[in-house]
Amino acid sequence: SVSAIRTGLETAHVSGRMEKVVKDGKIAIVDYAHNKLSFETLFKAMKKEFPDRKLYVVFGCPGGKAYDRRREMGDLAGEYCDRVYLTEDDAGEEEILDICQEIEKYVRMHDCVEEIVLDRTEAIRKAVADMDDKTVLIIAGKGHETDQKRGTKYVPMKSDYDTVKEILGV
Repeated sequence: SVSAIRTGLETAHVSGRMEKVVKDGKIAIVDYAHNKLSFETLFKAMKKEFPDRKLYVVFGCPGGKAYDRRREMGDLAGEYCDRVYLTEDDAGEEEILDICQEIEKYVRMHDCVEEIVLDRTEAIRKAVADMDDKTVLIIAGKGHETDQKRGTKYVPMKSDYDTVKEILGV
């Protein structure tokens, strides 16, 4: 029935997908968005859902692959967001700073403030510190993943969801 479908959709939960963390009017959304289509869809949805709020985003791009994503995601982040925090996201054997600086070129093509914070946890912490109750913070790319590719190894880390909950004190 339509009511059963509605109830199911209202209660559906997928870890790392559009997970909302709220504290004292501050809203953070954690999502796996990591390409052009998912970024554009996410940003449009946030603008529609929160038309009177500024959008901040924390994200990075992986090293050694999907080079077009750096341009696409940087361009979209600059177009839709008021503030962009570029950080690590499985940099692998590439330098995190090099990846962030490449993305930054495309963010700068728009009227948007951008900042590079190499450590992902610190980038989330900085974004939370900068936001207020008229901001939606999007933390994109890693969702519930609990590792980070550095060099040829994966090292453990807290998920973005757990990190933002801890920082916000939820």
